[in-house]
Amino acid sequence: MRTAVIVALLLPAVAAQQSGIKPIASIRQLHDAMITPASDAIFNVGVAAPGNDQEWLAVQHAAVTLTESGNLLMLGSRARDRGRWMRMSRSMVDAGALALKTAEARNLNALMDASDRIVLACETCHEPYRDGGHKMPIK
Repeated sequence: MRTAVIVALLLPAVAAQQSGIKPIASIRQLHDAMITPASDAIFNVGVAAPGNDQEWLAVQHAAVTLTESGNLLMLGSRARDRGRWMRMSRSMVDAGALALKTAEARNLNALMDASDRIVLACETCHEPYRDGGHKMPIK
């Protein structure tokens, strides 16, 4: 039984190594370079709604970046654990995918709901992993 558990825990890391995937950026770097700017672009829709094709496309691109960032958080050494971390990263992927779908449909109300789901995914992860158990202040 113990051997089966060890093998199950090591398989994802072995698969990532065999696939040639080599994470370079740290979690902080991903957050600063991709996650924060992408989520801010989506959150800002609540302040100023996209008014033309270019602005809607920018929101779509932000949603793609945010969604794929969630996938990157699950790769290799970035995955802090196989349980909670993976569920929270998956929540970010799901919330980002919803934002993409609603931005593509140009449905502002649904995009605002997706934005709320992104906030929840962020807060749920920040509290245990970044903020040491303290609630994230939401403005």
